[in-house]
Amino acid sequence: MNKDNNKIIRNPLSRAMTSYCIMFAILFAIFISTMNFWIYSQDMINRYQVYTADILNYVVRSIDGDDLQECIRTGQKSKKYLELQKLTNDLKETHNLEFLYIIKPISETPPNNMMDVLAAYTQAGKDAGTDGLTDLGNLTGYLYPPEVAKSYLVRMDKNPAVTFFKNDTEFGNIYTAIRPIFNSQGEPIAVICADVLIDEIEAGKTRFIHMSILTALISGFILVSFMSFWLHRRIAEPISRLKNSAVSFILKTHAEVDLDAFDFEDPQINTNDELQDLAIALSSMCAEMKTYTEELILADREMNDLREKVVEMDTIAYQDHLTGAGNKAAYEKYLTRLDKDIFSGKAEFAVAMIDINYLKKINDNFGHDKGNLYIIKMYSLIKTFLTAAPIFRIGGDEFVLILQGDDYRHAGQRLKSIRERMEVQKQNPELEPWEKVSAAIGLAYYNILEHDRAREVVKEADQKMYANKKAMHACRD
Repeated sequence: MNKDNNKIIRNPLSRAMTSYCIMFAILFAIFISTMNFWIYSQDMINRYQVYTADILNYVVRSIDGDDLQECIRTGQKSKKYLELQKLTNDLKETHNLEFLYIIKPISETPPNNMMDVLAAYTQAGKDAGTDGLTDLGNLTGYLYPPEVAKSYLVRMDKNPAVTFFKNDTEFGNIYTAIRPIFNSQGEPIAVICADVLIDEIEAGKTRFIHMSILTALISGFILVSFMSFWLHRRIAEPISRLKNSAVSFILKTHAEVDLDAFDFEDPQINTNDELQDLAIALSSMCAEMKTYTEELILADREMNDLREKVVEMDTIAYQDHLTGAGNKAAYEKYLTRLDKDIFSGKAEFAVAMIDINYLKKINDNFGHDKGNLYIIKMYSLIKTFLTAAPIFRIGGDEFVLILQGDDYRHAGQRLKSIRERMEVQKQNPELEPWEKVSAAIGLAYYNILEHDRAREVVKEADQKMYANKKAMHACRD
């Protein structure tokens, strides 16, 4: 029976692990090949763009725009023109460019919509007849249909940047780099271009993807073979033995009340890992079941007690003992949270600074007990008109309000209501002095253009509060 069970359980697990390993190898090969191809493609284009842009910018720095403009006008090759011809020839010889040339776009409509100015050539190309000499002043519009001519013509602008476009020509698909050439007045006189064949770029990509796929497949299947063998030896076989011991334990203990029957058959797992630990744990399960359960219950009770104590300690650590508002530590922690919102671009809040007036007079004239009642009265008044704003007492007579959500959207009205209630209390002759709370209030809104941190909003609110206190003639002595 156990032998049959081995076949039922172990073989499907082994086949499943092998199948998943093969699937992983295939997906791994596809993923690695795709990523490598994309990175390689982007890198090739970027390298080509940087490479050709450097060449064009280097050549332009060597060009006397006024001299070249005169050559274009007269059709005569100056000394500087000949030096430029030699420079471009050398660059084409050494920098693997299909074409390097200067033309003057005239119009979009052929024929004769382009004027040749200069074309680089190599001696080998000249001897083989693949590089023809371009004569200064030749009109060659038959090579440039309107849609192609437009790509050249739009670059007769004042932007010195190098741009790129694809160009289907009689020589094949070409990737063209282009930028304008300027005279001393900054006016464009012609454009300089460098071409490479797209077929060569695509051929490089194809070779690379073939090598990537082959390498990834070989690496993947080597990994699959190793992992399949390792998983079978280290996981499938030990699990099968562990299963047999568990089934044997269930059959022996089914409806059994004799604790002597709760013996776990050792599956002989010596893997020195979690499977061996599991086998050891199962072998001691019967003898320790009751004790373990009792320990779990006791641990759960202790955990609940500890959780309650942590909540209590957290409340004490972050709560002002007099008013129940957040204390200075809670305030600092909340500022850190606001800074995170600012850095992530999600911040929307306002800060109100409230500084109690005449607290010293209350303490001096009526005692500190009445001063404490004065502070508590102020805190209760604040809470009356706020829905959810955190309130922090950061000094003996200072409160900070962080207004968000509905409180933020109605901040002005909320603070106005507090001021109006204080004024009503002030006019009430039935109230004791310590019941007629008075405070200066400053409000500042977070502005992404003005504030980098939450403390800057607090500072602005603090300045407005002091301005309000001066206006109330309630500055501290």
